[in-house]
Amino acid sequence: MALEIPVESETVAASRYEPLGSDTPSPALLMYVPYHQDDLITYGAYDPLCLYFAKHGYEVVVADMLGTGSSSGFIHEPFTRREGTEPAAIVEWLAEQPWTTGRIGLFGKSYGGITALDAAAQQPDALDAIVPIHTPYQGWRNAYSYGGLFEFLTIGMDWLTLMQALEAKPASIRDADGERLNRWQKRLKRSRDRRPWLFQFIDNDPHESYWEDKNIPVERIETPTLAVGGWRDPYTQDTLEYFEAIDAPKRLLLGPWRHQMPHRGRESAINFRRQALDWFDRFLRDEENGVMDEPTISYWTELDSGGSSTGQWRGRKTWPTVSTEDATDPPTDGETIYHETDDPVTFELTSTGLSSPSEFKTGEVDAEYTFDPTVGPSSIDPYGVSFEPPATNDDDVRSLTFETDPLDSPIEFTGTGEVTLRLESSVPDPTIVVRLIDVSPNSRGTLVSHGAIRGKYRKGLDTPNEMEPGIEYDLTIPFEPKSHVFEEGHSIRVAVGSSYFPVALPTPQQGSFIVRSTSADPSTVRFPGCQMNSVDFDDSVDMAPPDERVPTSAEHANGSSSWTTSRERVSNCVQTSKRHSLDVDLPHGRLFREATFEASVMADDPSTAAAQNKMTIEIAADFGEFEIVASNYISNDLCQLETRVELEGNTMFEETWRQ
Repeated sequence: MALEIPVESETVAASRYEPLGSDTPSPALLMYVPYHQDDLITYGAYDPLCLYFAKHGYEVVVADMLGTGSSSGFIHEPFTRREGTEPAAIVEWLAEQPWTTGRIGLFGKSYGGITALDAAAQQPDALDAIVPIHTPYQGWRNAYSYGGLFEFLTIGMDWLTLMQALEAKPASIRDADGERLNRWQKRLKRSRDRRPWLFQFIDNDPHESYWEDKNIPVERIETPTLAVGGWRDPYTQDTLEYFEAIDAPKRLLLGPWRHQMPHRGRESAINFRRQALDWFDRFLRDEENGVMDEPTISYWTELDSGGSSTGQWRGRKTWPTVSTEDATDPPTDGETIYHETDDPVTFELTSTGLSSPSEFKTGEVDAEYTFDPTVGPSSIDPYGVSFEPPATNDDDVRSLTFETDPLDSPIEFTGTGEVTLRLESSVPDPTIVVRLIDVSPNSRGTLVSHGAIRGKYRKGLDTPNEMEPGIEYDLTIPFEPKSHVFEEGHSIRVAVGSSYFPVALPTPQQGSFIVRSTSADPSTVRFPGCQMNSVDFDDSVDMAPPDERVPTSAEHANGSSSWTTSRERVSNCVQTSKRHSLDVDLPHGRLFREATFEASVMADDPSTAAAQNKMTIEIAADFGEFEIVASNYISNDLCQLETRVELEGNTMFEETWRQ
């Protein structure tokens, strides 16, 4: 059922899933996103989840964010606080409808999680629970990494191309008076004069004023929260930080996933829909179902010996870290989840490899590294495609590496670790990337975690300060949170380089840096963990698999994907390519989406990093056949976007933006 919801002077378009087998008022669940509720986000992705909630007696509403899809309005800048006030207003509207009980929940992944957190920060009276999944809460995190590097692959290449195409895409359902198509045409016309989001992002480093109104005040959230993050997702640290700040009943689920729903996870698919349903039942229906008896944090510890799907679910109350300096201050009455490890696992960089402090007696490290921006493709397990994590060896041989001897007994790493380097750079703003590698007995490297910073952000994103060439600095680089066991016979490798391409856009100046370490003043690797006698856990928790009686994937949709990396040996140019397609059989027509993202860089010049991206969306419905083509080119010298819309083969919109 289609809904039109008034929000101030605008109108939100939404789809309503009515509860099955119930004629009485029900609690309602809202997802507020910019991904088109009449086709892509529902029939192309979340229809099974919405039907699951409806089957269990919930009203489910999927709404187009104002300025997107079939809703009215226009978005000049994304991630402003309007994205909290709008869903908060919808929550109050839903509570007043005769078909709801007045008790509302919010759920969603990524952008849907952003709006859930932001609405909760507005503290609407009717909002009783939220489930944000793989969600950043700081505005700049939607464009930049924690170390201030532009997120080239996931944001610049992939997501911004999608949003460029969706802005030009009309609704696939025509309402009786044609108002939804009229809203789209007005928005399309206004887009000619608006500065594209890509330009807004690359023109504003994370410390600049553009981002000031784009952080969600998560410390204001008093709504019961079930938070979800993944080891291979970009926003795990964000998830830990906002979870720490929330002063409300809360639980945290950390799995092995990339940007994917937990009931569809490649490594460990779990019955997450039941967990989310139980959370809403507890706080929207007051059912005493034991969700608050679960561990504060349920998390997956991975092993390397059996492939990516080998590991164990465990539970704990706090999240260990070797440093709490960057942790979000906990609320006065809230539950603190960060715990600074008293005695972390520590290794030092030595001339013979990676050694414990007690073994580093003589010798020194004084290693110069010439920047190689082609490092990265062999360490990336990108979301949107599905394959076993690659061997890192090709990246490792192009990095400074330090490695332990084969381990006599297992070592656990669970928490947030860090690397401290004594480093001298020949350029004022180098890219520094450190990767933590599990090396198997057959010498295959597998990425465990990584950290990356720009030199000018070594003191934090709020205090940019370029390095003086020729001067040595102590740089601390946090690792992404992780739980992993380095097994007996395996080795631990640390690889230091200047690139994580194409995930991050490297700073453009070619140069070198020197890493130093002595027993008196060592460069170190530290992470929370311990040496184990055997791989055995006394804090294991049960985690049920998905209920296969209910489809986990959209039955209306079929897709394919690919990921290709190559190196041209003469020019030493690295190229990566990600392709995907999606064919959705709609009740009212057909939607087809095809996308290609290609990036390249030369080994001797990081300024040559560039990407060409293209997305085509075809819609066939009762009002005709549309084709939308969005393409862009990104480099250090030029950014150009082109959008074209055709109806029945005739061009009705065409625009190019360039800077």
